[in-house]
Amino acid sequence: MATLRSDIIIPEVFTPYVIEQTTQRDAFLASGVVQPMAELNAAEGGGDFVQVPFYKANLSGDFEVLTDSSSLTPGKITADKQVAAVLHRGRAFESRDLAALAAGSDPMAAIGAKIADYIANQRQKDLLSCLGGVFGAVGNTASAAFIGLAVDGASGDTPTVLGPRQIVTGKALLGDQGEKLAAICVHPNVYYDLMERRAIDFIYDDNGAADTAASQGSTANAFGQVQVPTFMGLRVIVSADVQTANSGSSTEYASYLFTQGAIASGEQLGLQTEVDRDILAKSDAMSVDLHYVYHPVGSKFSSAVSNPTRAQLETVGNWTKVYETNNIGIVRITSTSNLD
Repeated sequence: MATLRSDIIIPEVFTPYVIEQTTQRDAFLASGVVQPMAELNAAEGGGDFVQVPFYKANLSGDFEVLTDSSSLTPGKITADKQVAAVLHRGRAFESRDLAALAAGSDPMAAIGAKIADYIANQRQKDLLSCLGGVFGAVGNTASAAFIGLAVDGASGDTPTVLGPRQIVTGKALLGDQGEKLAAICVHPNVYYDLMERRAIDFIYDDNGAADTAASQGSTANAFGQVQVPTFMGLRVIVSADVQTANSGSSTEYASYLFTQGAIASGEQLGLQTEVDRDILAKSDAMSVDLHYVYHPVGSKFSSAVSNPTRAQLETVGNWTKVYETNNIGIVRITSTSNLD
């Protein structure tokens, strides 16, 4: 009997490999920005939303003056909840035998080799869509849930190239929590503008992704086996999917600052892979599906829309803020680039 594609891509073996490779290729996971939250796995029992109740961070009111003629007025602690939407995603790929013969190579083998990068990129787009929803469109944060955490993002602001001023301003928005910011996600045009200005340092990631720059050492403008770029002590994540507005020299770019664990993740069902052979069409097919949660900590997906599309994730009216501002670990900066 001839060897079939299903004999080569064995789901029981291939799926763990893809999961491992996807994890290694996900810059948000590697930086510690995305961290699992056990409560978000509650959807394993079914449903399209996950609720995470919590008590407000701080007790309100000041000390009262004790006297013989009055009693203390009891205060109370208030509760609220985060709500995250479960994302059901999938994709299938197919190759015909004739295509393989014409190409002189196996398209399905190529698909199998590239699928981890594809999944990591698609998940990253969903994450950035969530951020677009809580912050609004670039250059217009009006009515957005996280409007209080935007730098140069209002319609009347005049963004400039990314520099120390915006980073310090972003830290100040978080008050005494500002020094917890650990990573920044930027568009390639912003990144290479910083590199041209010699503002990027590189560190060796010898001790694992979660280690800090302080423990690894810094090598400014290093050549050779450099691992991780940093800017003002923040680990840099570069993504061409970061939101932009306008065009040409007027282009404005979103950049996101994160604390560790600012984005929570969960799974309703882990990655599934299936393969099939269509003997009539002389073709092989492979499909993947995954059911997961990405959630900006401190927010609530307040829409009743289940399994939201990216456009629905990016809709400002679908999100509300439930944490106090300085307890949210995400800041957005709007800037320009000298490369435009």
